[in-house]
Amino acid sequence: MNERTTKKTTEKPVKTVRHGAMAASIWKRQAQNGLEYFDFRLSRSWKAKTTGKEGYSPNFFVANEDSLSAVVRDATSWIASQLAGNEQTEQKI
Repeated sequence: MNERTTKKTTEKPVKTVRHGAMAASIWKRQAQNGLEYFDFRLSRSWKAKTTGKEGYSPNFFVANEDSLSAVVRDATSWIASQLAGNEQTEQKI
C-alpha cells in the first residue's frame, strides 16, 4: 500500500450533516497549488428488514428528496460559514 492510499483510508470528514437516513460528509482538501477547499459526499444509510444487514449507499429515491435537499442545504451553509470565517481571519492579518 502506498502513502497516498494509506492517507486516504485514515482520513476522516471534518463534519457530517444528517437528516434522517441522509448524510453529507464534508471533507477539507488541498489542491496541488496549495489552495484549501471543502467538498462533500452524499450517502443514504439502509438496513435490510430480512437480514438486519446495514450499510450506506450513494443511490437515492424520489422519497428522499426533502431530506436530501436539507442535507445539501446544511452542508453548503456550513462550508460557506467556514469560508466566511477564513476571510475574516485573513483580513485581520
